[in-house]
Amino acid sequence: MAAAIVTESWKNITAIENYQEVAGVLLFRNIFSIAPEAKGLFKFVADIEGEDIYINEDLIRHAKSVVSAVNKAVEMLGEDLDPLVTMLKALGKKHVKYGVVAAHYDVVGQALLATLGAALGDKFTDEVKAAWTEIYGVISSTMIAGAEYPVE
Repeated sequence: MAAAIVTESWKNITAIENYQEVAGVLLFRNIFSIAPEAKGLFKFVADIEGEDIYINEDLIRHAKSVVSAVNKAVEMLGEDLDPLVTMLKALGKKHVKYGVVAAHYDVVGQALLATLGAALGDKFTDEVKAAWTEIYGVISSTMIAGAEYPVE
């Protein structure tokens, strides 16, 4: 049920002109608003202040790639989740070398929900929010499992 709602609501995002850049930059605006210290994880904007961050070509390129990964994950929601699990675990492992820790996934989840809320407007119903929250919980826990963080 949640997967179908996420897939259907995502169609509204992909209908936005230049959606990867638009949604991606908004996602990073939300990430840096929630956790300004997260900017330090992105060397290409570490020394940039204010609005200049959001017109930085490297940030835009990265933001588009993040939204592309979300798009791919949404497309892979279906009967056989093994390929998606494999992709997410590899992505989680890859992010360890960038300094990403398990707590960062919560920030990204909050930012994703804020981004979806802004982009979907009144189509971001409680049901849609609950579905995205559920699916993102699975996505983040799978990536965290792939990262193989030490147990605290």
